[in-house]
Amino acid sequence: MTLLRIAALALVLLAVPTRDGAAQSEYPSRQIEFVIAYAPGGPVDTAIRVIQPTLAAALGVPAVLVTKAGAGGALAMDFVAKSKPDGYTVAVTANPTMSILPAIRSDLPYKPADLQPIGTFAVDSQGIIARAGGPFGTFEEFVEYAKKNPGKLSYGSPGVGTVSFFNIEIVKAAYGLDIAHVPFAGSGPVKNAIMGGHVQVAGTALSPVLSVIRSGDVIPLITTSPRPLPGVKAPSMADKGFREATLSTNMQLYVPAQTPREVVARLTKALETTMKNPGVVAAIEKTGMLAEFADGEATRRAIDAEAQAVARVVKKLNLAK
Repeated sequence: MTLLRIAALALVLLAVPTRDGAAQSEYPSRQIEFVIAYAPGGPVDTAIRVIQPTLAAALGVPAVLVTKAGAGGALAMDFVAKSKPDGYTVAVTANPTMSILPAIRSDLPYKPADLQPIGTFAVDSQGIIARAGGPFGTFEEFVEYAKKNPGKLSYGSPGVGTVSFFNIEIVKAAYGLDIAHVPFAGSGPVKNAIMGGHVQVAGTALSPVLSVIRSGDVIPLITTSPRPLPGVKAPSMADKGFREATLSTNMQLYVPAQTPREVVARLTKALETTMKNPGVVAAIEKTGMLAEFADGEATRRAIDAEAQAVARVVKKLNLAK
């Protein structure tokens, strides 16, 4: 074989993509599994179902939703963290799984470093609510009743380590309230519990309970919203002096840390395209949430800052387990 032919063959071989490179360039080539960390009926579940059709269209493959609720979102995050880092298993979660849970649970089966963010796509304010017709109808009456009746109240939340849990624990500590915590698998079950009278108070994202607030069946005692919400008459936690208890629920997507950059970029681009769709924005805001896109780097910076703030409060209130 002449030197010229050898050189030509070498150039051809160099031009052929490696198997890994070809796989990445063809991504996605099959359906993607989006693992929802919370129970149906909550804001995370609602938000991903709103954007699912448009996100699937942007990716060019089916977006299959799988619920894996439990342990405040830890079950799903651990499952995704340990899955193959190829972009075909994506966690659909909220900020507490990356900021609050790591601060309060020494036995957490995953580390934040095990996952990398694709981006943030929606935000939901939080609230402390009570069923109408109970012994209190305002935040001040709730505090007074709890003080006079230690150990008689119980509150529901989507689980230890969630934003709802965190905010109520701060209120409890501030006033020295003795209120038992009853964890549920998500905001949907919390709504059912408060409506059924199984708990007297609940911490929850507001979007799942807006309908019963507007109907008058549930009373919002206080919210984390920085501005008034249509149909929700309640003071904000910041107004009452709880500057640290203002965390809201940020809906986010994550993949295993070792996922190739090209795959992460493709997922992020699809999410950005989805969240720039006016129809998607309108549909998200119709639920009572805000459509808000942030890419992976912006999401990581926000989580890092939140984790530092949370760690200070957890240490101050001794919430770590």
